[in-house]
This record gives sequence, C-alpha cells and structure tokens, in this order.
Amino acid sequence: MARPEPGAAVFVKDLPEPQAGPGQVRVRISKAAICGTDRHIFHWDPSIAPLLSPPVVIGHEFCGHIDQVGAEVTGWEEGDYVSAEMHIVCGKCRACRAGNQHVCEDTEIAGLHCDGAFAEFVVVPSQNLVRLDPAVVPPHIGAFLDALGNAVHTVQAASSIAGRHILLSGYGAIGAMAAAVVEFEGAASLCITEVAPGHLSRAREWVSKLNGPVPVHVFDPREEGTAEKIRQITGGGVDVVLEMSGAPPAINMGLELLYPGGEMMMLGLPSGSDLSLEGFARNVIFKGLHLHGVVGRRIFATWTEMLGLLARGLNIEHIVTHRLPLSSFTEGIGLLDAAEAHKVILDPTT
Repeated sequence: MARPEPGAAVFVKDLPEPQAGPGQVRVRISKAAICGTDRHIFHWDPSIAPLLSPPVVIGHEFCGHIDQVGAEVTGWEEGDYVSAEMHIVCGKCRACRAGNQHVCEDTEIAGLHCDGAFAEFVVVPSQNLVRLDPAVVPPHIGAFLDALGNAVHTVQAASSIAGRHILLSGYGAIGAMAAAVVEFEGAASLCITEVAPGHLSRAREWVSKLNGPVPVHVFDPREEGTAEKIRQITGGGVDVVLEMSGAPPAINMGLELLYPGGEMMMLGLPSGSDLSLEGFARNVIFKGLHLHGVVGRRIFATWTEMLGLLARGLNIEHIVTHRLPLSSFTEGIGLLDAAEAHKVILDPTT
C-alpha cells in the first residue's frame, strides 16, 4: 500500500477483503510482478506522485483465478484463469470512440487511482478481463502480460519487422521482451545497446543461447566506434529504432543511425520533462523519419497479438530473474534499482 512519501510503499497484513460489485469480478492473485511504475511510486517520483490518491494498494501486473462474480456479469465463472487490462477507460471520449482506448482522456489505472494487485485479491471490471490458457501461459509468465503488452505494442507500432534492420536501445525488462519478439519475428538483424552492467550482461547471455537465423549484436554505446559498427552490420543504417531507454544520448544516437525513411518507436521516458534532439533538421526532417510515441497496450488488440505470440512459441522465460514472496516487495525494488533484475515475480501466498 502506498503513502504520499518516498519509500512509503509498505506491506500491510490485515486489509479487509474487497467485494465484487455489479459488473465486477474478484480475482484471487496467483502471481504478480513489479513494474517500473511501481518503482516510481515507491520513490514517490514527481512524474507519478500526482496520479495517486493514497492510501492505495499498488500493483497492476498479475494473473489469478476468479473467486467471486458480481451481479450483471456474464461469460465468466469462478475458477476461470485470467489476467486483466488495468487501464479502465471511459468508452465515451473522442479517443475511445475512435478505437484508441489506450489513450482514453479519462483513463483510471488500477494500482494508481484505485486498488491494484499487490494483495491476495483484486476487484476489476469484468469487461477488462483476459482469459488465459494455463497450457500456454503459466502463472510466472501471466504475472507480467501487462509489460509484455507494452513491448509487443512498441514492436508492432513499426510498419514491419521481418526482414528489416532493427536497433533496440535499452535492455531493461521491457526492452528484453521486445528483443525476444523482434528475434522471433525474423528481423534481418537486431542490434541492442545498453549501458547498465547487469542488463548488458543479461543481453549478452541471452544472445549466447540463441540458435536462430537472426544475427543479434550487443553493444555498450559508450565504446568508441559503436555507431560505425552498427552501420556496417546494417548496410548503412537501421530501418527501425525501438527506443526503450528514454536516455537522450540513446535517442540521438538512434536518430543518427536511422536510414532515410526509417522509423523510431519511442516507449522510454526521459528522466526530465524536456528532451533536446541534436541535428533535428539533418536527422529527422531531411531523412523523412517517422517518430511514433507509444503508450500502454491497444485494448484489446495487443493482448490478442501477444497471446498469439506465446501460443506460437515465443520464449520469454529468461525475463523472470527473481521470485519472491509479496512481503519482500522492497527487496525486489532494490534489485530493480540496482539493475540486478528484469522481472521480479511476487507470490501473495508465501
């Protein structure tokens, strides 16, 4: 549960059980996962603090089984294995009516605006449920489908991936998922840049175990000659940049490396509110680039796509680096802060 101060996400033992109201279901949590947003909440960062109304149960990545069905709910039964889209949209604004619910003007996010999933139970609108197949999505994977959706949305925001040269900047958890999707979808090449030692090591370990046809290369972009090596690999520049880091040097390097007519998909958030693009006329206008901001998941198209990828054999087991009891949430935050983890899975039953 979050309170309005740094480090104030605390474990509370005896909250009352929530009850499913009309149009809602209650889900008993099997597994949950820590998201980057949860880190921002824990540290009470200015970027996220105004969105919360403490005290609130945080957490929005989870899977579990329905254990209570509210009135007026059809199509769902107790025992169904589910996850849920935790962006609760209005369905009435211009964005929603145009089919862009992921940018709804009046979005309410469970785990920020109302109680979320770092608990034994969570109550969600039945219309936000996503049915899972346990043979395809085991609980430790179902716990972070929300984040996988961000990765899939970023990759699929590009006009195409197969047969194209891809640069992925930032191999944190979502970057690692996006890299797996790019390799699975058959890019011509994939170059990964990362500066954090732990993430860099995990990227190289992942590449060492690949045996598919897509050449994948990992670089520390601070090393001299990195840009020229990527140009040589890609025959003059990359077609698509998947920008997951939010770091200004990575964004500007990506613009430099994009081949004319290329695309940059931008998911990463800069630490500040402003961003300076270097050589804007040369690197963006005169190249005719396409810059695309990515937020959340398309509701529910991205869910359908990512469940399809998992059913086809997308392997993201390596994303899970730690499994802890829910009461060890603070330990998980520390691992993520030190870039010693990708996905930390939490178990409310232990």
